[in-house]
Amino acid sequence: MPDFDWKRLVAGVAPALGTVLGGPLIGAAVAELGAALLGNRDATEADIAAALSSGRLGPEQVVAIKQAENALTIELARIEQAREAAGLQDTSSARQQTVALAKAGSGIAWGAPVVSTLIVSGYFFCIYRLFIVPTDLPPNAFQLLNVMFGALSIAFGQVCNYWLGSSAGSKASGDAVRKIAQQNGAR
Repeated sequence: MPDFDWKRLVAGVAPALGTVLGGPLIGAAVAELGAALLGNRDATEADIAAALSSGRLGPEQVVAIKQAENALTIELARIEQAREAAGLQDTSSARQQTVALAKAGSGIAWGAPVVSTLIVSGYFFCIYRLFIVPTDLPPNAFQLLNVMFGALSIAFGQVCNYWLGSSAGSKASGDAVRKIAQQNGAR
C-alpha cells in the first residue's frame, strides 16, 4: 500500500495518540508506539508503518496501541506536574528571598514592595485618567496612556500572583475557557 496512512489508523484506535502524532510531540508518541508494538523505544516511523502495513489491526495490536496511548498520557501528565511544581517553586523562592532579605536588614528587600506599589499605583492612575476624568486628551497622549494601561494590566496580574499566589484552579478554568473558545471557533 503506497499511500497507507498508519497515523490515521492509530488515530482511529487511540484518538489522543493520533493527535500527538500530528504535533510537536511526535517523537514521544513514536517512542511509546515503538515500545508497545515492537518492544523498541528507538523504533522509527518507518518501523511502525511496516508493523502496521497490512491496514488491519489484530487484537494484540489494538491493545498495544491503547497501552501506548495510556503510557503517553501518563508521561505527559508527569511532565505537566513537574512544570507546575517548578512554577510553584519559583514563586515560593521569590517570596522566601524577599523574607530572607528583610530579616537580614537588606535594603534590597524593599525592591519587590516598591515595584509592586509603582505598578499598582500606575495601573489605577491609568484607570482614573482613562475612565473617570472626563477631559479630552490629545491623541498621542491617549494612545500612550492606552499602551501603558495594557502593559500595567499584565504587570498588575503578576503583582497579584506574587503577593496573593496563583492557583492551579485558575489555570484549569482558563484552559476550559480556551477549549470552549477553540471549539466554537472550529464550527
